Amino acid sequence: MWLPNSIIADVARVARVHYVDRAACVRWNQYREADELRLLSGWCWTAKNRSTFRQGFKSMTVAYRDAWYTLVKREAAPPIARSRLRVVQHDRVA
Repeated sequence: MWLPNSIIADVARVARVHYVDRAACVRWNQYREADELRLLSGWCWTAKNRSTFRQGFKSMTVAYRDAWYTLVKREAAPPIARSRLRVVQHDRVA
């Protein structure tokens, strides 16, 4: 994983990060309520005090990142939408 060990340890103190596999999705979807959306596989985290959870992450790293911002820092992750960057083409040096 591409995160520092301190981030992993911080998250491990307050949350459980795990993968929702195909078998779990099949079980959930078989017994879901009529108005509930189907469960999809992916990484998720659950606060150890069961106060909140998030699911549907494509990678474990993203699940840890989201849990760290939400549960440890208690703030939203910084947005990726920033002002447009200017692209400058450099002349090739032969």
